[in-house]
Order: sequence, then C-alpha cells, then structure tokens
Amino acid sequence: MRHILLAAALAAGLAPLPAAAVEGTQLVAQCRSLLRSAKVTGRQVDFRQDPDTVACWSFMGAVQDLAAVAESGDAPPLLRTCLPPDGTLIQLVRTVVAYGSTRPAAQRESAGVLALLALRDAYPCDRPQPDEKPPVAKPPAKP
Repeated sequence: MRHILLAAALAAGLAPLPAAAVEGTQLVAQCRSLLRSAKVTGRQVDFRQDPDTVACWSFMGAVQDLAAVAESGDAPPLLRTCLPPDGTLIQLVRTVVAYGSTRPAAQRESAGVLALLALRDAYPCDRPQPDEKPPVAKPPAKP
C-alpha cells in the first residue's frame, strides 16, 4: 500500500502543468530577439536558434497558417484580416513587433490577441465581414 501511495505522489508531481497563455509583452520581446539576429536573403530567413526566437517563429507561423485557412475561398475572412498573397513570415513578425512597440496597452493582451490586432491593423480586408450584411440594392427611383 505504501508503494502505491508513493507512486501516486510521484506521478502527481510529474504531471504537466496547465498551459498558460503567453502575454503580448513576451511575444514582442521574443520577436525582437529574432529580428536582431535575422539574416534575410530573398525568402530565406536565418536566425539564431534559441528558445525565444524559435517560440516567436513557431507562434507566428501558426498565426500565418490560421489566417490562410480562415481566408480560404470566397467567404468573408473569419479573422478580419487579409494577408498579402506574396507576404512572408518575417513580414508578419515585423508587423507584430512594430504594432506592439507603438501600442503598449496592446502588449497586456495575450499573444494571440496582440498578433490578431496587429494583422488587422496592417492588412485590413475590403471584403464584407461574417457579421456584416452585403449592401442591398435599392430599386431605381420612379420619375
């Protein structure tokens, strides 16, 4: 019985901690670190591989993928942003750093909210949004 309790206690101590949302301040700092070490040649980006730079690159890559999926087809974009078709991931990283640097209040948001706000600001969509109704054509006025 004692061995079972010891095993249970050890297992409880080894259980993973719940995931916590990264704050915008942390994302901006990680992405600044990436930009300081980045060497861009065409579409190729080389940067120092450390936990901060890799976290920024991976997070922003996921944001880019999500935005592309949310924009697919002729439907209105779910994220209310339209990334340029020829845009690069390093452009998105620069966009988030620039946005966060000029809006300290936005850095108190989660990293996801900060990234979304930055992309909406930099790449607004002209297409109707999901909650907007298309304009209704009015019948011609009678003479």
